[in-house]
Parts: sequence; C-alpha cells; structure tokens
Amino acid sequence: MVQSKSVHAAIDLDRIPQKKVKKFITDYGLHTTSAFVNMRQAGYDASVNSTYHTHHKTFVIRQCVSLVWDAYMTIHPKEAWKGKMVSFGVQYSNRDNKLNYIHDDYDGMEAGQIIILNLKLLWGALNIAVAHQIAEVNQQEKLIKLCYMVGGASEGSQWITMRETADGFTEVSHHTLYKSKSNFRDKTLYPGLHTKAITEFHASVRRKAEGFNLSVAV
Repeated sequence: MVQSKSVHAAIDLDRIPQKKVKKFITDYGLHTTSAFVNMRQAGYDASVNSTYHTHHKTFVIRQCVSLVWDAYMTIHPKEAWKGKMVSFGVQYSNRDNKLNYIHDDYDGMEAGQIIILNLKLLWGALNIAVAHQIAEVNQQEKLIKLCYMVGGASEGSQWITMRETADGFTEVSHHTLYKSKSNFRDKTLYPGLHTKAITEFHASVRRKAEGFNLSVAV
C-alpha cells in the first residue's frame, strides 16, 4: 500500500533544538514541507573536476560488512550526528513529504532525504547550519553518496564506501570533493573541520555496528 503524502504540513520550529537550524529554515523560506521540494543539490560536477579540492579519510569498524551496512542504514540521525561538534536538527523525507524531528521514529536511510545539521565551532562561540541530501544508496556496492545543497557555503559531494578487510572487519572510506568561494576556507579551515565532523559521525555508527555482536571487542 502506497502511503499518501501529507500536503503543505507546517514546520514546527519548537521541535527543532538549534537556533541556527531554525534560522536556516526561516531564511530559506522552508515554512511548509512542500518548500523542501524546491531545494537543489550543489553536488560534484565532473565537467569542472579541476576546481574541486579532495579530502579522504578511512575508518575501520570491527564488524562484518553486512552488519556495518545495516548500522549505517538504520541508525537514527540524532544518534549518528551526536557529538561535541555536530548535532542533528531535522530531516526531510521526500518519499512521504514529511519532516523527521529529533524525537520521531526513524524508518531508515534512503535516497532523497535532506538533513539539516548544526555545527558548533570555536568551542561553541559560533554555530552554523548545513544541509545535505542523500543522493544515492546502493546496497549492492555498499555505497552512500551525499551532496551539499544550493545556498550553503560549500559545493560538492561525499562518497561513503565499505569493503571487507583481510581479518573480516570493515574498512569505511569517506571521500569528499568540495569547493567554495573562499580559497582560505577550502585549504585552511575545511580539511580540519570536515575531518572532525565525519570522525564523530563514523564513531557513532561504529558503536552501533560493533554493538550488534557483543563477542567483538569495542
């Protein structure tokens, strides 16, 4: 049975904890769920490949690939993005045209979802909101692709892939191609901040994945 989509549901800002995420939603005119349909990706464009910067980091999770994939697919965003730097604001699902707030149930990751996060910088002195869309979820290839959104500071895409290691664990690769209008930001600020943000994210998923099997040392 196909679930009917809600129409023009108002955004409940009281259910979003971060001021900057609320401001992001207001500034971009996202007053109802239907407005999210107008958001556009600012993803990687291969025709101008030379204009992008590259960031790459790998992580090892002491669990088999299939269970690691399940962890990425099922972890609630409020748990995945729960660190000293990054926290979950709200997520839009284009499948049923609704928002998932921090205390809502979560049905799992799927292509088309838009997530808005709060980034805490300078030990909390500065907060910013960022949005990205899940552009692809490929179970066969164990690949997740994320894209930045038009209107944000960055353009580009991120690819998360998984492969089995020789000892039966999982190597998770996080590859990013990115750019902005500031060379200083791209070369000096972005690499360190991005490393910290994605490390928090993958550490959260690692805890979930390794918890699937208590015989695996955490």
